Amino acid sequence: MYILGITGGIGSGKSTASDYLKNKGAVIFNADQEAKKHLKHTKILQNRIIDAFGQKVVEKNKLSISKLAETAFSSKIDQKILNGLMWPEVFILVEKSISEAKQNEEKLFVVDAAMIFEANFEHMFDSTLLIQTRKKIRLERALKRKNLHLEQIQNRMSLQMPETEKIRKADYIINNDGTLENFYKKMDDFIAQVKIGRAHV
Repeated sequence: MYILGITGGIGSGKSTASDYLKNKGAVIFNADQEAKKHLKHTKILQNRIIDAFGQKVVEKNKLSISKLAETAFSSKIDQKILNGLMWPEVFILVEKSISEAKQNEEKLFVVDAAMIFEANFEHMFDSTLLIQTRKKIRLERALKRKNLHLEQIQNRMSLQMPETEKIRKADYIINNDGTLENFYKKMDDFIAQVKIGRAHV
């Protein structure tokens, strides 16, 4: 089984890439979705987070995910604290999912995660794929989702590893500044050469 890590900044198109691979038969682990699901159902973890951040993340006597996000994305210190609590949990979830996929004899397992390099998760994969997109385009795409306003998006961008460093770390890079059709063609090219050294497509 081939294990691929897909990463990229907010609005880059990494989830579009993983959805495309899902349609090709890949098993997808969406780190953000799985982390939220795990947090929702894990009381011990909720209590650890409340202990770390205090009442500013509490609403109606329980952890508020929206208040937690607001707090964690407001500063590098708060984000580091949350990551220190969440990343070990996500690592275990990924390992468990990989094990299950191997048992099911799946061919391709994909982890869709914004912070693969920040979390030092890259060693888990056969290769990593960075979806690279100009900041202006990423902002436009993220604003179209209408779930975050401009300042929130810019805050999240500022807390992520600089793209220049991600480019240095990634095994494969696909630029996604163009049309969806063009992006899918690049994904097809990537699939064709995924086991052949380093690619810039």
